[in-house]
Amino acid sequence: MIEINESLIEHLEQLARLKLTADQRKLIEKDMREILGYMELLDEVNVESTEPMYTPVERFVELREDFVRDFDCVDLIKSAFPKERSGQIVVPGIHI
Repeated sequence: MIEINESLIEHLEQLARLKLTADQRKLIEKDMREILGYMELLDEVNVESTEPMYTPVERFVELREDFVRDFDCVDLIKSAFPKERSGQIVVPGIHI
């Protein structure tokens, strides 16, 4: 099992480009321990007589032909947004 410690939390925080408080780090560590604990519990389930399920969809899915088609509602969609720059919609950034 992977070791959940402060070093791992800080590494994940850096990878995700987050700035967490000490309390948030403790909560994440607790949550990760609970998740891995549940995974360990699932490892104990006897599945030897169960056939593997590779997909929840039992029937064959027909793939559609891949082709480009014109979409004539672009202006209508852009009109629903308050800001536009160089033909692109402008939305607020996400800042955590």
